[in-house]
Amino acid sequence: MTKSAFKLVLALVMLVAIGKPAVAANRTFDTGTLIIPMDLSYQADGNLQSYGLIYQLLRQGVRIYWLIDPDKTYHAAPCNTAGDLCAWDCAVEGSGVKCPYPTASPDFTATTKVVWSDAGTAPNTVIGTHRYRGGPFAIDAADRVRALPIIAAWNDKTLWVANPWAMRTVFEVVTVHEATAAFSANVVKDMLAAPTIAVFSDGNEDIATGYLRAAGIPQSTGAEFPSAKCGAATCGPGTGNPDMLSPEAVAGDLGTCGAPNSNHENGALFRADGLPAFCQIMSMHWDVTTRESVKCGGGNCPATQAECAATTPFTFNGHETVAEVRAFLNYPVHFFAECQAVNAYENTVPNPAWPFLDDAGRDGHFLTTTGTPPPCPCTEAGFSCINNVCVPTDIRARGAGFLIAPQPASSTLKVLRPDVPYNQFDGAFATVGGSEPAYNLSSYLQTTYKNNRQVTLITGPNGPGVSDVWMSGYLDGACDIGPILGPPVPGGAPRSNHCSKGKISYLGGHAFSTSTPLASGSTTMGARLFLNALFEADCVTADGQPEITLDLVPLQIGVRSFPAESPLTASYANSAIGAAIETSLVQIAPANVTVVSADGGGAIAGDRVTWTLGSVSGMPARAGDPPTSGTRTSTIRFDAGGDYTFTLEVSYLVGSTRFVKTVPFVVHVGLDSDGDGVPDDTDTDPDDPNKCGDLDMDGCDDCTSGRYDPANDACDNPGTGDGGGCCSADDGVAGSLTLSVIGLALVLRPRRRGSRHVAM
Repeated sequence: MTKSAFKLVLALVMLVAIGKPAVAANRTFDTGTLIIPMDLSYQADGNLQSYGLIYQLLRQGVRIYWLIDPDKTYHAAPCNTAGDLCAWDCAVEGSGVKCPYPTASPDFTATTKVVWSDAGTAPNTVIGTHRYRGGPFAIDAADRVRALPIIAAWNDKTLWVANPWAMRTVFEVVTVHEATAAFSANVVKDMLAAPTIAVFSDGNEDIATGYLRAAGIPQSTGAEFPSAKCGAATCGPGTGNPDMLSPEAVAGDLGTCGAPNSNHENGALFRADGLPAFCQIMSMHWDVTTRESVKCGGGNCPATQAECAATTPFTFNGHETVAEVRAFLNYPVHFFAECQAVNAYENTVPNPAWPFLDDAGRDGHFLTTTGTPPPCPCTEAGFSCINNVCVPTDIRARGAGFLIAPQPASSTLKVLRPDVPYNQFDGAFATVGGSEPAYNLSSYLQTTYKNNRQVTLITGPNGPGVSDVWMSGYLDGACDIGPILGPPVPGGAPRSNHCSKGKISYLGGHAFSTSTPLASGSTTMGARLFLNALFEADCVTADGQPEITLDLVPLQIGVRSFPAESPLTASYANSAIGAAIETSLVQIAPANVTVVSADGGGAIAGDRVTWTLGSVSGMPARAGDPPTSGTRTSTIRFDAGGDYTFTLEVSYLVGSTRFVKTVPFVVHVGLDSDGDGVPDDTDTDPDDPNKCGDLDMDGCDDCTSGRYDPANDACDNPGTGDGGGCCSADDGVAGSLTLSVIGLALVLRPRRRGSRHVAM
């Protein structure tokens, strides 16, 4: 390849890279940017309800930026401690008034005024300069006009009749500020979609639904999560609470005693097409003894498999519930567990014996390694000799993983990684009691966090690994949690850390408060961590979205006479990790042509053809998933030559947000004398079917086959034309790079750009 060609490739690559903004990067926000503060100075009453407002803004297509300083530190002493004062003021910068509680350092500084206030401060009141803490959120000034009516409906009950989506049992006004001058802040999460959330009906589901109701976050149907615990007929698919899932629903079809079903993706966490049905699932206190149970025909299983009639169904297997969650986490989703549910999942060890009949897929240990029980005699308290090895006496700790730690005193906690979204709060964190208030790794069993990942975010004074309270990581330690800090490493992981595995969050303590106003040292801080985790899910952010590209071919059509019919083939492809759900493809024809037919079940209505595609998988696709790409063809009748503008539109769901992308294509139609399919007015040699020009610039004429087919000209098919001789100077890498230039040029064509968001 020539130096000039290489420079063209490099320039196009750089242009594409520049065109896609980095997810975690400093950027300037203009005057008029809206800020949702998350520190106690300005968001005490409305703190939990801020998350409900963010959910609705995302659902209705308003982009949200989560602003967190990547270099922030946690100041463990109250900011007004003599001799250990914080460098920032609590409310108005320059006042000299320090916060009377510990907190992390500010995320950014902005000069603002009041739009809404949870404390009743009048609109347009000038705040002055404030150093915002606790992981605030921002709405770009360009989206201000669209966002303000949604915020008003959320904060004003008189607007609820016209905006029923804002109705909720728990009501607090959410503070919103407006920047009166431009400011700079680090965008750690570019948030686009509202998550879908499943709650595990484990007997303590009212803890999770209490957090969600306090925030005002609804089910996928728009209905509130129930306040009461689930009954047999009140929760699950087909009920009024479809996002409340029982252990049996999660486990799915288990087969029979004669034919056990080992499919780990047939429960309620998965759609019929095999993709996840939710962005995330929450389990608050699933009992370990329930996990360690198997039911046959609705009752206890017989002593041996031979004693169980071949047609008797397995009606429950707690280990399969764990397996379904593990399979779910093979996708970029999120799983949250609290209290005993942490042990129920994390300490599961496959048991191949009857009646479990487990395979390796029924392994818990999402974040931790399985311990190695030492031989008897046991030398550590809390262990008993069973089958000549020492195992934890407490059944909740068997299979560790995790041992149970006593509740650490709140005043002794260490706050680690205040830079990650999971760990955003303002003030001191307070622990709560319960059967599992904190977790220990075991040196006696030699357990560790997988791949030695740093997953501990809040821990006791001797942690990590001792009295850990709040942990988050990727399945099996596949990736590091949080953004990659510092410059990208050549040949290493991308800065935004796209990980194809799911995330897991564990929180110690049985139930946290939802009381407001939120104060430093309040046990409501745990509810805030739960809500942070909802919006840290990849389906919410730019990192986890699908990237659907559309194409239409051919863009030039040569015909012998008019009227003439010609096929047009629309193609779609997803090149990102996120899947597109409930996808449809629409082709809109100009008024002066006729749509004759459409393949693949396309529904024709005037100038529109609509294809229902179902789901489009993300990359990499797993075995059995729907395809990541496809084509649909229509036949069009043209009555005259000319340029015709067709539009392709793809519509799809991510979480609870619907996205629509439209791309126009100009199709040129004209008379074709030599029958090569290229109109004479664009054909370099209209009388020779083997010559029409070199649109793909690979050095070979696109009509070497006797028909316009640039993908199979002599460069691409050495058995035709001159045997590939015209490409001899551009063989191998040079030829592929030249084709890459064409591909990049097509991506950058202005005619094909265009997208929009539409709310459900």
